[in-house]
Amino acid sequence: MAAACCLECARRDSEGGCSIGAGVSGRDRGAVTEGNSEIVEDRRGWRLVLVGTLVSSIGSGLTLPFLVVYLHSIRHMSLPLAGVVVAVSGVTGLATGAIGGSLGDRLGVGRLLFGGLLISGAATVGLADARTPLVAAVAVALIGVGESVIWPALNALVASQLSSPNRPRAYALRFGVLNGGLGLGALIAGSVVSLSRPTSFEVIYVVDGLTTIAFAFIVGVGLRHRPGFRTHPAVGDEQEMAGDGYRVVLRDRRFLAWLVASAMFVLFGYAMLDGGWAAYATVIVHASPRIVGIGFAVNTGVIVVAQLGVAHLTRRWRRSRMLAAVGVLWSLAWLMAGIADVHGLAHLEVDIALALSLGVFGLGETLLSPVAGALPNDLAPKHLRARYNALGSTVWSLGTIAGPPIAGLLLASSFPLSWIGLLVLGSAGAGLVGLNLGRLLPTAIDRPLAPDEQSEPSS
Repeated sequence: MAAACCLECARRDSEGGCSIGAGVSGRDRGAVTEGNSEIVEDRRGWRLVLVGTLVSSIGSGLTLPFLVVYLHSIRHMSLPLAGVVVAVSGVTGLATGAIGGSLGDRLGVGRLLFGGLLISGAATVGLADARTPLVAAVAVALIGVGESVIWPALNALVASQLSSPNRPRAYALRFGVLNGGLGLGALIAGSVVSLSRPTSFEVIYVVDGLTTIAFAFIVGVGLRHRPGFRTHPAVGDEQEMAGDGYRVVLRDRRFLAWLVASAMFVLFGYAMLDGGWAAYATVIVHASPRIVGIGFAVNTGVIVVAQLGVAHLTRRWRRSRMLAAVGVLWSLAWLMAGIADVHGLAHLEVDIALALSLGVFGLGETLLSPVAGALPNDLAPKHLRARYNALGSTVWSLGTIAGPPIAGLLLASSFPLSWIGLLVLGSAGAGLVGLNLGRLLPTAIDRPLAPDEQSEPSS
């Protein structure tokens, strides 16, 4: 992955400057002028984050589409019960996310990330042998605890490594690497997983857990002495930290408006994609698990290919307009998934409709990723950065609590296409809420200038 990052930087250098570690004054460090101060960037630490992201995402891609299918078809739980078990991760994530934010600001986001990865990896390995609803719920709960701190800690860690102008494209690049790994994992899973071989599901969960633990060791060893692993606040920051906390975060109206939009995108998008779509495809449309794997591979392939173009759009488009475009694309994606259940279609046409629905969804994801990663960190004071990211993760947990049970109930009803209708309308509503953010965000945050538009990088 370091080589891939070097190639990306080389390509950007030919255009007038690398967006990650611009103005490097050494092998591992780069200096960028931000405002009236010079920010030292940690290129080596950033590359290690990309390496760990790639390793763990391959494992995640093996299992991402299959949790509801695994619980329903292999462990013989009803669809509503499987939805409830999946939602347990959201409940535990909601309970621990805010605590994780406080710990991240006090102890360091690197330490928080290391612990979250270990917990999540071990629980995923345990899920492979979860033969009862109770055992599955405990494993999923622990995964929720780990994930509630992993993603906000990762976003805050990247923010500690790179200056504000470089973050949107950094988040976009990490999202592309993440989805490249997910796509590779999904392709592998689609070729080896079979409903007639329950052990094939057990194997992919073990591998997924081990790759997450591998990422933990990359963080614990490679980033141990890098910026962000520990917190070393200045005296002034320590004094601010003593009086500040979540009350300050919750008084930020701009951030609260973003949380509302984010909650809707999670509920009507990701929370339904991770389990509901696969259940819809296999149980309602009667597609094979192979098509599920292919569909997620198409999704991640679109993301990887489109990500570089979207990285350039972050320099031109307002973030509120990008969120509106996400709503339009996701509504279209769910409509295409609904078409797959139209009677009279040939198997090939059904498979194409399902795969294309995830492809269009992935295009929307590429627009959402740089906004979701950078916006909380641009709004947050440095000493409250982990708390801002933790509340964003809490919103994700709320969506994952509500999403799977809703999907299970609607898909098990006498009119399963009601699930599609809800998602089409919900996604469109999320886009409208995102567009309205443009009225609240300062222009400098709604449309951040590119690095070379703000200042010249130091040499």
